[in-house]
Amino acid sequence: MARTTEALSFVAADVEVSQDNAAWTDLAPYGSTIAAAGGDRRVGEVNVFDDERPIVAAGKKGSQTMTIRYVYTEEVAGPFATMRSWDDTEGGVIYARYWPAGKTAGNFVFTSGKAIITSFLDPGGEAGAGEVVMGEIQLTCEQITKAVWVS
Repeated sequence: MARTTEALSFVAADVEVSQDNAAWTDLAPYGSTIAAAGGDRRVGEVNVFDDERPIVAAGKKGSQTMTIRYVYTEEVAGPFATMRSWDDTEGGVIYARYWPAGKTAGNFVFTSGKAIITSFLDPGGEAGAGEVVMGEIQLTCEQITKAVWVS
């Protein structure tokens, strides 16, 4: 079987966040990782007396989460200050989108739709390691949709 030649690396990825789904904050200069999770379909099952195996039925899908790690800075308009204000004053509403292959027409974009900030981690680290200080935010949404970017 022939091996794919279409493999991607996240080195060209772009990510943006917004509080109103109109004005977007570019996290590409700060963003480090994006992890999507959830959306699992619930399943119901019951065993009956005359069979060894259960009866299984499909349920609804669960919500999805997106975790974004980014470089922490103390810039007044940096991502930490911007998203912290959304978490503190806007009820945690956020929108997020990312392009694994970069923000170029024809590439896929993954979009959260309206989401809620469910975890906002303040910076932390170790004194001797010399690691870059990171921040992390997790959001929960109905679903993450995939579309072809046209702009």
